[in-house]
Amino acid sequence: MGQGSVSVVTVTFNSAHIVRTALSAFSPDVEVICVDNASSDDLDTALEGLNVRRINNPVNVGFGRACNQGLAAASGEFVLFINPDVVFEKDTLSALLDAAKRYPDCGVFLPLTRRPDGTLWLRNSAAGLRLQRKGRDDADQIAGDFCTQFLDGSVFMIRRSLFLEIGGFDENIFLYYEDDDFSRRLQAKKAPIIVVANANSSHAIGKSVPNSVNYNFNRNKHKKISEIYYKRKYNIRYSSSVDFVNHLLKVVVYAVTLDRMRLAGALGRLVGVFSHITKR
Repeated sequence: MGQGSVSVVTVTFNSAHIVRTALSAFSPDVEVICVDNASSDDLDTALEGLNVRRINNPVNVGFGRACNQGLAAASGEFVLFINPDVVFEKDTLSALLDAAKRYPDCGVFLPLTRRPDGTLWLRNSAAGLRLQRKGRDDADQIAGDFCTQFLDGSVFMIRRSLFLEIGGFDENIFLYYEDDDFSRRLQAKKAPIIVVANANSSHAIGKSVPNSVNYNFNRNKHKKISEIYYKRKYNIRYSSSVDFVNHLLKVVVYAVTLDRMRLAGALGRLVGVFSHITKR
């Protein structure tokens, strides 16, 4: 692939129910790479007829490590990372590439992403950092492209050379907070992140895996482990004992009220804190 070319990378973990919609938005001449983290669902059927290159991991290696694998296999000057639950509008990819031509000194571009209800899906800063400017809450506040301090890991396009220069995703982070960490490293590099106003996508948040008690437990466990690692990495104040008591109380409340999903989440976070305490 030549200058200005783009490769698409998505990471799946039991995402067969939704990934086809995401990848169908790209024409057959676009290089698409799917890194699968040992799914047990029927991904073959989901990708049937699509021009997709597969990388099949024998075990779940985590989101960030799988993204790094995808970029290593990609050949484009730019790499678009997209979650299985994100869908592009027709001209979104070309709008991102046009923006890369308008801003040759910028290496990171985000579409303007909305939730299923139409509200904007925007964060303006990585966890633990104070905002340096007022955030934007709705589309009426947006008149054109703008800079942000947060790279949304669910969908972003990055210059391949910049991704490698920054060091890729931190592979010590299994799931969640990898984009907070990457945003901080971009900021330290003084690398701008531009949201492209005429590039539109939608994000069915949390729908890339089936919603179940087991998934909710594991998702929250890994999120808590990643949160603690991230806070320690950037010297953000954290008390494991306070956190443990807080989640233990939540476990008791949700057990008494028979709220199975919230109980699973609280238990997952409690286990995440406990794993940190026992490894110290």
